[in-house]
Amino acid sequence: MSRQFKIIFLFFIFIAFSVFSRTAGKGGVNGNGLRFGFGPALGFYTINTNHAQSPSARMSALIGLKKEIRCDRSHKLHFLFGAEYLFHGINFKSYYFDQDTLQLYDKTFSYDYSLFLQEIDIPLQMKFSFNRENNTLFSPYMMLGYHVRCLLPATVRVAANGNEVHKGNEDLLFRHKMFNNRINSFVSLTAGWQKNTINNSKAGFYVELNYRYGFSQYYFKTDYAASSLYMNGSHLSLQLGLKF
Repeated sequence: MSRQFKIIFLFFIFIAFSVFSRTAGKGGVNGNGLRFGFGPALGFYTINTNHAQSPSARMSALIGLKKEIRCDRSHKLHFLFGAEYLFHGINFKSYYFDQDTLQLYDKTFSYDYSLFLQEIDIPLQMKFSFNRENNTLFSPYMMLGYHVRCLLPATVRVAANGNEVHKGNEDLLFRHKMFNNRINSFVSLTAGWQKNTINNSKAGFYVELNYRYGFSQYYFKTDYAASSLYMNGSHLSLQLGLKF
């Protein structure tokens, strides 16, 4: 990894540590607390059809830790920030060029690619609860969010007729960068339901369905892969979590 990327990665880890280290309000009654969630995710992918075809999703999951801060006296509006780890994957068919061979783009996508992606996301979300959280046991809510995302190195496996011809790590880059070509963003919409922490109860829990859409395509560039191998994805995740 480059020195600049390592600095960005350590900065994200620092944010996650800061969220962990801050204590929640007493029993969560004042609306300030921590939320830890995890769950499966489903990816929906598009790919440059001039250089690949048949994109399909692999196993995906999302793990996150957020700090929640109450923003009003009605106990309905909250701001959340923290850190998330998202891993996901995509399979597709494309070209594979051996060393010193002529690169012919003849639409014969005879090689199977399996791409495993990892990223660290920084969510910034506003949550609106339909019930007061300080005197109601259960509350449905909606959230709007903006997520800064940082791509980590990906694992690429290439096979032909079931036989592996290549496996290794590649740097993923965004087609349209934000500060850095490994950084871009998501926007998200979330619908959730939670058990509130009232009357000094120890902890609550929540269930939420989150949809996020990425602004920029991402790609990797090597000697063996096709050029302009641009991909984009959106994700639907089901989060189960605890709030303290």
